[in-house]
Amino acid sequence: MINTSLLIFLLTVPSIVFSQNIFKARIVNEKTDKPLVGATVYIPDLKLGAVSDLKGVVEIKNIPNGKYEIRFLMVGYERLTHEFSFPLSAENMENGEHEEKEENEGHEENEENEEHTIHVENGIVEVPLEEEGVESKEVIVSATRTETRIQDTPVRVQVLGPEEMAEHIDMNPGNVTDLLGETPGIRLQQTSAATGNMVFRIQGLPGRYTALYKDGLPLYSGFSSGLSLLQIPPLDLQQVEVVKGPSSTLYGGGAIAGLVDLITKVPGEKPDLSFLVNQTQKGGTNLSGYYYGRNKNVGMTFLADYNLQKPVDVDHDGFTDIPKYSQLNISPKLFYYFDDLTNLSAGVSYSTDNREGGDLIAIEDGPSLAHGYINQNKSTRVVTTLTFNKTFSGGDLLAFKNSTSSFTRDIQVPSAYFDGNQFSSYSELSYLMKTKSNRLVLGGNLTTDRFKQLNNTAPPEFNYNYYTLGIFALDDWDITRQLILEGGLRTDYQDKYKTFVLPQAFLLYKFTDNFYARAGGGFGYKIPNVFTAEVADEAELTAYSNVCPLANNAAAEKSTGLSLDFNYHSLLWDKLLVTIDQAFYYTKVTDPLTLNGDSLASNVILYYNSPSPLQAKGFDTNIQLNLEDVELYFDYTYTDATMGGSLLELTPKNSLYITLTYEKEDDWRAGIEAFYTGRQYLNGWIESHNYWVSGVMVQKYFPHFSVVANLENMFDVRQSRFGSIVFPPYTNPTFAQIYAPLDGMVANVAVKINL
Repeated sequence: MINTSLLIFLLTVPSIVFSQNIFKARIVNEKTDKPLVGATVYIPDLKLGAVSDLKGVVEIKNIPNGKYEIRFLMVGYERLTHEFSFPLSAENMENGEHEEKEENEGHEENEENEEHTIHVENGIVEVPLEEEGVESKEVIVSATRTETRIQDTPVRVQVLGPEEMAEHIDMNPGNVTDLLGETPGIRLQQTSAATGNMVFRIQGLPGRYTALYKDGLPLYSGFSSGLSLLQIPPLDLQQVEVVKGPSSTLYGGGAIAGLVDLITKVPGEKPDLSFLVNQTQKGGTNLSGYYYGRNKNVGMTFLADYNLQKPVDVDHDGFTDIPKYSQLNISPKLFYYFDDLTNLSAGVSYSTDNREGGDLIAIEDGPSLAHGYINQNKSTRVVTTLTFNKTFSGGDLLAFKNSTSSFTRDIQVPSAYFDGNQFSSYSELSYLMKTKSNRLVLGGNLTTDRFKQLNNTAPPEFNYNYYTLGIFALDDWDITRQLILEGGLRTDYQDKYKTFVLPQAFLLYKFTDNFYARAGGGFGYKIPNVFTAEVADEAELTAYSNVCPLANNAAAEKSTGLSLDFNYHSLLWDKLLVTIDQAFYYTKVTDPLTLNGDSLASNVILYYNSPSPLQAKGFDTNIQLNLEDVELYFDYTYTDATMGGSLLELTPKNSLYITLTYEKEDDWRAGIEAFYTGRQYLNGWIESHNYWVSGVMVQKYFPHFSVVANLENMFDVRQSRFGSIVFPPYTNPTFAQIYAPLDGMVANVAVKINL
């Protein structure tokens, strides 16, 4: 006789077996219909889950009969929750007889929601996910020329978006130094104690190897690069794009280490008017205003910026550590929209800068026999821009760009005077063709550059008149959904230094949607110029009176650059977003322009092409953690830069940047940051001190304005604490190489009004 318990078990086995269901789904991008790799599908009630494979397919087994909520999660996509009844009925699914829920409660049913309706195809549930904040957060990169999303760009690009822009602008609205100085991989270097001039360096290479652009048009180079970072107001900027690595194929000579492209705001249909007032405790005042707006066919932007700084002797040695200056920038720009696909813009920018550094008594009371050293700089800059864009129905883009720049600067010290004007122009015509798997750019450009010394009282003459004609082609090819190849070729003809052929190739491989790698390289070149030498400060201190012109056989600097980086991001515990970027780089520059050390003994500055190459290699580790309102950012850079077997001066091997921020949306935010700069080699192979610089910031938001209180370098770290900056005779002084801050602690309060 069969045992009663055994009989009951045998009778229930079929129902137990057949009540275990399988859920199979394919997760896709709602916009592109491409499969999403690494998406998480989770059933909270059953604590069951799985991750989608390379085809976006996920499978969960052993689901009992009943109703269950299933969550669909993917980093960078809106989270969705659907309720399913098991066993699933394909007929019911196709008829939409299931309950769909949005994570955002109270969301009205509309046409957009209907796009998320799931359905069954070949027994697999199709689930489209919408990119999170796709309209506001999707980043399109302009600097790569192919108008590609940043996650689909084979070239390594870092973008500072509107939020980061607003933070740095509020802390330092006078110029872009704060904005660039806190960008990972970029290091600001002050080159002059008298003028406060700054240059920026990428991947350990001298500043002359990084190109500076605005809306795809070159800003300043050569003579006009002096004081340039101090004369660019940031209030009209929408985002900053930093291309790290060889970029000469994209933009021609000068982009050996990379390039920075400053992208300005364009007028929206809703007008915007903002004012910003900033005051530091060390006598710095900034007043800025910005407006944009448009109607159907006409738009306008207008920027006005005024900066005033009193002279400050921080270390009480009698010489300024912060020079006296007054600066004015005015920049109107007009837009005309023929239709939604065709537009024309024209703008002009005018700026003046007057600054004095040196003996504090001489600046405040006038020069005398005992106090006579003043370094005076007066400059005027006029820039015009013209752009035309025509977008065709298939997405193709015809673009024309033109800019001209006239820069006049005079430098006066007690023993010498130098006055010169540089006029340059840039014109480019390009066509972007888009197909299903390719984005091809073809174009050509003409660059002119002329310098004329206005006073001929002190030889030598540095006059020149160059032009460069270039043609280029660049193609982004989506070989597969996971593999993108970018190949490019540029040929430049320069009237003095002749022809340069510059190929480049980069690969982007997506292991999953959360993990990808980039690798590639390219060639570059730089036309030699005494005004772009890294040690130009030594020339400016004497107003170029003891600088020798370049030899007629001076060669162009040429480069080879390689880069490799890995990027991983993931959402942990449904709350913590982790982003890790690990990059490696190598650059070799042949015939680098350098200073002849023996000439300095005769008080003469002579540049020549070194027979030894300049090499820079290293890596950059970037980690970002986001947990609700808190963000922790960590960046470590290691650089080994050498020339002729010796370490490159003023290039720290180790640098570290850490920042922690908390933001209560539309209420307030606060942040603390710390920078570490390792030891550097100076003239005579003297090793500098290492140091930390820290700061703290608090911002409070109100309906139509915000207030920022910022404390930079709160522990008052200064190079003058490690040694003297100025050396006698003080009527004709010499200055130490600058490797650390001179201004010390600086506090400021800024009020930004939005109307």
